[in-house]
Amino acid sequence: MAKRTYKKTSKRGRRSAKQQIISFLVLAVLAFLVYYFLPEENEVPTPSYSIDQNEEGFYYYQVVGSDDYTYDARNLIGQALMDELNTINNSTKTLITYGDVRYALETVDRDLSDTEKLWGAYTSTMINAVWDAGDTWDREHVWPNSRLGLDRISNTQRSIASDLHNLRAATGSINSSKSDRFFSDGSGEPTITDDGGFYPGDDHRGDVARILFYMATTYEELVLTDDLELLLDETDHYTVEGARMGQLSLLIEWHKLDPVSDFEKARNERIFEIQGNRNPFIDRPEFVHLIWEGKTIADLEKPAEVKSTQSYVLFNLIERRWML
Repeated sequence: MAKRTYKKTSKRGRRSAKQQIISFLVLAVLAFLVYYFLPEENEVPTPSYSIDQNEEGFYYYQVVGSDDYTYDARNLIGQALMDELNTINNSTKTLITYGDVRYALETVDRDLSDTEKLWGAYTSTMINAVWDAGDTWDREHVWPNSRLGLDRISNTQRSIASDLHNLRAATGSINSSKSDRFFSDGSGEPTITDDGGFYPGDDHRGDVARILFYMATTYEELVLTDDLELLLDETDHYTVEGARMGQLSLLIEWHKLDPVSDFEKARNERIFEIQGNRNPFIDRPEFVHLIWEGKTIADLEKPAEVKSTQSYVLFNLIERRWML
């Protein structure tokens, strides 16, 4: 009996080894074809967006399919990319009134772990998710209303000043401290800086940068600058000439140091459901390098060894599934 049992086990073992070899060869061919012979761009499926960065903080370029809303921006850099994003951002945008923003933020800024709270701008204060006529929280313009090139907005108006991407729930005290200051360097908690600017806090600096990048791309009259003299000049606020914000080089640094968070992704999706457009710098953070840092797409391609590692991991996952 023991002998027959041994022979049966041995036969099964030989068949299993043969199947493993065949599976390995098939998967090796498939991996080779996928890696070296990708289909044409319009056949590439839309990927899950990534925030992978290299050692210098630059985000890798992502190839998207024709069903992706950024598809028409493929292969573009510099001003051409900025112009195309302007078209994309505005093509589906439907602004709500500034009065309705109060109630939209009750949903848009909800904390990921506590749906009864809003994640307050700059201070991370957990705010009750109900508008209470401004007693608890305000509508904070990240790009200040006075620097948007138009008069102070009223609750009945729809304009650049009611764009949800630029508005955050914030406590009254931090809203007053930040006021219409430009953003400046700092560390730790939010604070007014010695040069007359405002540091938004370590956990919010990347969020701030990507909001300002969206605004500068969506509205042609807005300008990002490093010129402190211009940023400190308040004589032309509420005019098109004064529609400037910064500091640009610092915002680029913050974009790298504080990557896109799950809160930003969720907020971007919620705004899309209400306003109809998205912040592409949350979805495609590499666009910042292509527009403001003079990078090319080739500069931002993932190195072959990174791709090989990812392919190896994928290969092993598929092989294990086959062996189950």
